[in-house]
Amino acid sequence: MRFGRELVAVVVVFALIGALVRTGVGRFVLPVVALGVAAGVVVLLTRRPAYTRTTFGPRTRILESLSPDADAVCVECGSPATTVRRYVREWVILGVPVVLLDDGQIPICDDHRD
Repeated sequence: MRFGRELVAVVVVFALIGALVRTGVGRFVLPVVALGVAAGVVVLLTRRPAYTRTTFGPRTRILESLSPDADAVCVECGSPATTVRRYVREWVILGVPVVLLDDGQIPICDDHRD
């Protein structure tokens, strides 16, 4: 469902650009939009990437943090969880995640971290 909405948004943007090209306003608006897109690309390329710059396609990464919930239990053994692993499956273009495909959290104890 999310992909469908994104596809509709892309089609609408292209339709607006096509309409602007045929007007005098487009001579002002399109260069400003192009500069905005170029600035956005520069910002994305200067930030530390989640993946290498040559990465394309669906990828999964795992982020670990301390468990903020004192009542969380380990999914493996039922003891109190000390760490939360967050997994994120994303569609990546040039090392930049563009679409979130799936995510979730797994509370685990120190014994099951490895």
